Amino acid sequence: MAKRQKNRFGTVDQLKSGNFRARYRLKSGEQVTAGTFPAEELAWQRLEEIEVELRHDEHWDGRKGKTKFKDFMVVYMAHREKHVTPTEFTNNRSYLKVHLLPAFGHLQMGQIDEETVDRWFDTMPRAEIRRNVYAFLRRAMRFAQKWKYIRNSPCNVFEPSKGVSVPRPDWRAADFNAVLAHIPESITLNNSPVLHKVYYREALEIMFAAHLRLGELIGLNANDFDRTTQKLNVERQRRANGDTADTKTGQHKRIRPLKRGLQAIDRLPRRIGTAPMIPGPRADRLTRSTLQRAWVAACEAAGYENFHIHDLRHIGLSLVAAAGMPMRDVMARGGHASIEAAMRYQHTDSDRDDAVADAVDRLLG
Repeated sequence: MAKRQKNRFGTVDQLKSGNFRARYRLKSGEQVTAGTFPAEELAWQRLEEIEVELRHDEHWDGRKGKTKFKDFMVVYMAHREKHVTPTEFTNNRSYLKVHLLPAFGHLQMGQIDEETVDRWFDTMPRAEIRRNVYAFLRRAMRFAQKWKYIRNSPCNVFEPSKGVSVPRPDWRAADFNAVLAHIPESITLNNSPVLHKVYYREALEIMFAAHLRLGELIGLNANDFDRTTQKLNVERQRRANGDTADTKTGQHKRIRPLKRGLQAIDRLPRRIGTAPMIPGPRADRLTRSTLQRAWVAACEAAGYENFHIHDLRHIGLSLVAAAGMPMRDVMARGGHASIEAAMRYQHTDSDRDDAVADAVDRLLG
């Protein structure tokens, strides 16, 4: 029979084995076991510790530590989806499926300690992906600690970014032009001898001249460009799965592309309304993967390595800065969100944007 001592927290009863079992009730009224002890006083001591932990909201319920990592991540991912962009959430799901579940999925949360995480980290290649996956795991474990699945986070890798950062090549407009020379103007489809006109070059020049992210480029519609003012509205992106969403940063921009971008737009078929601005060879809208493949093939043909399609945006924005434009103009043309508050007071108007485009066009000759 359980013993309850006056003014003492919980109960202690002696088992047939001779050991003493300590039990207590949570704030919810649920009775849980605090463990078994060889001496009665040790059981009472543990109950006193738990009482203090509960009073300071520091108590850890060991039962949650038996939750499998894969099951905890279901709960965590449902929470995370509400707090990050769709693109980041998609990346997180990839990190989980490819890197984390194979390593930790079968383990209980309480079984994942610092040594386990360190050993896993050592098996990952020294690349940016290792840093990104580890950062995602570390954040998940912080929530596991907060939600009392674990007492302490096991993510304490020493210098996780060491040896990861590799300086990116300093690509220039001349490098872009060299690759562009290998972009085809027409292709054959389904082994047909008939050549079909494609607009890969125009797409890449618009991306460069308007400093667009790939998804923003693919998401452009015909009515996003005003031929009277020569202004381009960038208000959405097209994701890899074909869905349309807001831009990566949530920032919209209205800018005049550089001259070569305007010339590229003039070479596109004239469309109206919400029809895709850039047609694809097989579909009404050029796809991200199709343009990516064309870019990679052209880079290989031109002898370039590690030249990413996203680098076109950086080349163009670097030229804006090289033209002596204030940072607010660089941010405005890039559609960055990091100075959103300052942009309310330092507005780049239409005339100023024209001056920026003219100055960069002069640099390009």
